[in-house]
Amino acid sequence: MTSSVDVIVIGGGHAGVEAAWAASSMLPNGTVAFVTMDTSKIGVMSCNPAIGGLGKGQIVREIDALGGVMARAIDATGIMFKMLNTSKGPAVWGPRAQADKDAYKDEVQRLIATKTNIEIIEATVDDLIVEDGEIKGVMLDEPLYAKAVVLTTGTFMRGLMHTGDSQEQGGRVGEGSAVGISGTLEKLGFELGRLKTGTPPRLSKASIDWESLPSQLGDEEPVPFSDYPFESFPVLKQVDCRVTSTTAAMHELIRENLERAPMYSGAIDAESGPRYCPSIEDKVVRFAERSAHHVFLEPETINGDSIYCNGISTSLPADVQEQLIPMMEGCQNAKILQLGYAVEYDIVRPYQINATCETKLVKGLYLAGQINGTSGYEEAAGQGLVAGINAVLQIRSDEQVMFGRDKAYIGVMMDDLVTTTPIEPYRMFTSRAEYRLLLRADNADERLTPHARELGLISDFRWDAFKQRMETLEAIRGAVNKTNAKKSDYPVKDIQEELSEFPPRLVHRVVSDIRYEGYIKRQHAEVKRQAKTENRKVPEGLCPKSISGLRNEAVEALETYKPTTLGQASRLAGITPADITLISIAIERFNQHQ
Repeated sequence: MTSSVDVIVIGGGHAGVEAAWAASSMLPNGTVAFVTMDTSKIGVMSCNPAIGGLGKGQIVREIDALGGVMARAIDATGIMFKMLNTSKGPAVWGPRAQADKDAYKDEVQRLIATKTNIEIIEATVDDLIVEDGEIKGVMLDEPLYAKAVVLTTGTFMRGLMHTGDSQEQGGRVGEGSAVGISGTLEKLGFELGRLKTGTPPRLSKASIDWESLPSQLGDEEPVPFSDYPFESFPVLKQVDCRVTSTTAAMHELIRENLERAPMYSGAIDAESGPRYCPSIEDKVVRFAERSAHHVFLEPETINGDSIYCNGISTSLPADVQEQLIPMMEGCQNAKILQLGYAVEYDIVRPYQINATCETKLVKGLYLAGQINGTSGYEEAAGQGLVAGINAVLQIRSDEQVMFGRDKAYIGVMMDDLVTTTPIEPYRMFTSRAEYRLLLRADNADERLTPHARELGLISDFRWDAFKQRMETLEAIRGAVNKTNAKKSDYPVKDIQEELSEFPPRLVHRVVSDIRYEGYIKRQHAEVKRQAKTENRKVPEGLCPKSISGLRNEAVEALETYKPTTLGQASRLAGITPADITLISIAIERFNQHQ
């Protein structure tokens, strides 16, 4: 092992994978050390064997447009592709795919292995080397020095798993816990929080009355996530899922045993679990009027026996779970392969990072993924990409990259994280993006790939393919303008048939642009109007207490969150439009005296 590298990435989950990949792409002559507790688990799908969804799918498309890994991996290993929300406009469509989780992990590891400048190290990092407020490296058996460090701990920082009264240290079943790093961060002055997430039981498919249950099928014509071409798509055999549901009797049994659930017994010290992916215990309490909830039975692999029970995440004791499962239709004889469990873990409250993922306390230290209070593979991967990019820019002494809310869902996420304090794991939705008409899943390449090329994230092969695609889109625009595409009642399929010489996916994209042209122009105008305020830098040396007339609540918000732009300041709780006017005047005066 070398004693000095350019960038160190800690953690082999989805955030770490994208961070290492991005950094290695931008440093073709440098070295990226990729440190993880178990190299065989790099890229593993620890919970739901799926990628994408509403808001999440857009992030995956953006990762691909920026040259990342996730979209390519899911396209190579997806076993059921489905575009969600198609009854509504294309601005809120969400691509999603079930994965063969074993194949997905293997594909991620295969892709990482193609990067000869990534050095994989199996180790646990308990201590960081920091001098004069700047990262210098990490402590393994011996010091490993670097100019930038990306920390992606997932659910492993003091991870503690719960099934009823049973507790086990670890961030994932069968794996350990990263204990020392929490103490190190606290000593450096970081404020930590504690969140909780959970996972449902896995069942044996052979023990389920599979054929008796309604099917959930993928799309007849699946749409890939990545613009990276495959000889044929989909690559793997496609499967179907089945649907069952909870029952009133199950709900009653859960109520009778709530005091045995760690979240309700007080055994879990975390503030909250994920609101948008709640446990079945939470559902029964919060939606007491409902007698049933859907449960989707999703194969975890093509040929394996394990079924993921999407919809009944639980930490109830083993004996209760064993009583609950047979109460579901089709599961009367179902065998549990793995019990559901909850895991609580430490986070660094994200007001302590910038939208670049760099911490405000330690220069050159970047945080990405669940350590910042988020939930989900896609959110973690998006942050990892941002962190990896900026770690390299830090080394080069170049200006850090922040994606605006009008440029990417990744930008919306980062802005949300640094302007709020999560009390529950953050999850992306299309509703969080005020400019979602501009941020469709189908136009991520137009928004982001040119910037990615400037950063060195895109290969010549990908860049040539992008330019060819833009030429094709321009030809389609000319052809579509000669049709009746502007009429909202003219079916897109008819236009696609009329222009059959062009790829249907690109024709649909052009038609969407034309049909929403008026709305898109208005959103662009709004972005332009807001730009002066949104992007105006808040000088580091500007003391909030020195701003004349600023209310105490506003001063406290500025001191806590330390916004880097006036746009971020405007979204802080406790900041009013009148405060923004005073801050703007103070910025102008401060700059005049520099």
